[in-house]
Amino acid sequence: MAKTKLCGDCKFHLKRGVCPRAEYKSHQDNLTACLPTDHACELFQPKKRKINQKESVKHTPGFAKDGVIFEQIADTKYAYGKDLEKDFVFKHEDTTYQPLERCPWPLATNPIAYSSAHELWKDLHNFIHDHLFLPAKELYDVLTAWVLATWLRELWTVVPYIFFYGPIASGKTRGLETLRSISYRGILASNISPAALFRASEEWHPTLFLDETEIYNKETKTEVVGLLNSGYRKGQYAIRVKQTQNGSELQAFDVFGFKALAGTQGLAQALESRSIMIRMIKARRKVEKAIDEDRATELRNKLLGWRLCTLANCELFELSELFQETIEPLNFGDGRLQELFNCLLAVSNEGKDNIKNYAKKLHEIRSFEEKASEEAEIIEILTKNDTINEKNIALTKHIAEAFNSNRKEKEQWKTRSIGWIIRRLGFDKIHTGQGNGWLIDKERLTYLQQIYGITEQTDNLSPEKAQKVQKVHEKQIEDAFFSHCFLCQKPLPDDLAYCTYLDGRPIHLSCYQKLKAQEINFTKGTQQDFEAITKELNPNLSDQEAEKLFEKLVDEGTIAMDSEGLWRRIK
Repeated sequence: MAKTKLCGDCKFHLKRGVCPRAEYKSHQDNLTACLPTDHACELFQPKKRKINQKESVKHTPGFAKDGVIFEQIADTKYAYGKDLEKDFVFKHEDTTYQPLERCPWPLATNPIAYSSAHELWKDLHNFIHDHLFLPAKELYDVLTAWVLATWLRELWTVVPYIFFYGPIASGKTRGLETLRSISYRGILASNISPAALFRASEEWHPTLFLDETEIYNKETKTEVVGLLNSGYRKGQYAIRVKQTQNGSELQAFDVFGFKALAGTQGLAQALESRSIMIRMIKARRKVEKAIDEDRATELRNKLLGWRLCTLANCELFELSELFQETIEPLNFGDGRLQELFNCLLAVSNEGKDNIKNYAKKLHEIRSFEEKASEEAEIIEILTKNDTINEKNIALTKHIAEAFNSNRKEKEQWKTRSIGWIIRRLGFDKIHTGQGNGWLIDKERLTYLQQIYGITEQTDNLSPEKAQKVQKVHEKQIEDAFFSHCFLCQKPLPDDLAYCTYLDGRPIHLSCYQKLKAQEINFTKGTQQDFEAITKELNPNLSDQEAEKLFEKLVDEGTIAMDSEGLWRRIK
């Protein structure tokens, strides 16, 4: 049998006298090399390397672990190592890794070594500036650092979320699209079930981008909030129940990673404290009408080259420690604010001052909001209105009188609602001959005065004392939250079989059933009917708050007027 001839240039077997690579390789002109002809193969697939049966095969987009790093790029290939080599498979220990057939995020095509950190920062900064209008110039450096930090996800223990917040057509979705096009494994989580979202986070560790459809959807809200609550700190897991043939089993999902959100409504307070809030406004200058995909691909190539060169041949823990040493401490705010900006400060260079300036602005905004809250108002009343007697007891009715003194009649709060706030602040309830009251712990009150920025002619607590009081305070707030029904404010029974949760808040089963029963009847009527039912569901709502809720439902399209002139629920 005659030997198969080889192409003199690429050494592949000739097929019918034609090299299958003729259309893809520039051949040299020699005797045995093949030239492109009409018979050349239209598609060429290289022969896959034979895998030993003892080896395990796993499909993955890549990973980084103690000096070993590889990442999937276009054409179902891997790029790996400092030399930016490429191959169709990657073998490590006894496992052969193969790329995913299809990636749900935009891939780099050909990783290249970045020229310098300064040039990489400048290219990212200009790309964001050209595609997105932001309300503060410092935010361009904040987002530049955030994108860089996503490409070194393995080095951080805490990551900040980005929350684009504002009215319709203010650039929120454009913000998500811009960041997604240049972030590490950016997935725009639309049309994805909560179960798939948890699984994707566990398997691929992507950068997630969620708009208000996912955040506020009634069916998925609880799951998404659970993912967000567990995903900002390394080592925290989202626990879910999986139904199997043997019954229910618990599963722990590692959902740690960077996330960006967009919405017209605010987030829960706990999530806002883990996010960098960006209050969007309509653009006041021209920006690109669409994402420049060529520029985005070029940036992803540079960023992947930077990631491979940074993490290759390095112990992740040691490298993380080196980055941590470069972080300058903030001289304002609390530990959570420092955690929020640590990874951004670690990767920044000339943008570091702008990032610190925006961190200070964020701290000032939060301090103002805390001072303006109902909790702060209660603390100020306890501090300045002589409501505490010689036995350190403050009566609820006296606090309510001071709280409602400057409010219109329709906006005044009931004593029960005020009592809930006082309980949440961590004070103990007490019954007296003059009525219900609260035992005011002086040390806790002093601590709360420091938290909300309310001054009094007393000495501040020492740092050690404040830390001790803070732990007790946070524990009692948590106990108060989980020991009372959020609808009727009455204590919950010890037997949790008679309780359930609604949007993460504890509620009696009877209250929950009442709520659902009234929701079913909440289908048709006048505006006054809707407001009356709303106030029955939550007696603490004022007339003005019930009216605002009605207007919100109309704006959302949840209710609409029919031909009879009555309002109907249509969603």
